[in-house]
Amino acid sequence: MKVNTNKVRLSKSQKDAFDFLLNMQNYEQLMPADTKSFEIHESGKGFTVGVGALPKVGMRLKETNKPSQIVFESPAPAFDYTLTINIEAVDENNSDVELDFNGNFNMMIEMMAKGPLTSFIQTISDNLAKI
Repeated sequence: MKVNTNKVRLSKSQKDAFDFLLNMQNYEQLMPADTKSFEIHESGKGFTVGVGALPKVGMRLKETNKPSQIVFESPAPAFDYTLTINIEAVDENNSDVELDFNGNFNMMIEMMAKGPLTSFIQTISDNLAKI
């Protein structure tokens, strides 16, 4: 299952956008309005969020390619997914950010999760555009 957002423009340099998105505390303000819980992992390299009807979703920092990419992965071995954040410099004060979610789920889970996950990823992107 793939969910890709359109690029959103941030009024931040590529480096500042990368630093902002590498700070897990900043994700709380990007979450949907119906967020029930948001917890940063003890390591500081990931978070778990409970949103609407979705079960809690975890994101663990997998790798970074400074200043252009941040990759999160599932912290649970039972679920195989990644969220890749691509950051492209536009000029010294602006950057474009795109989110790409890629999950390998069985057909039943994909059918149930596609709508809510698509909405979740798109809301993060929409809220990022407001920063």
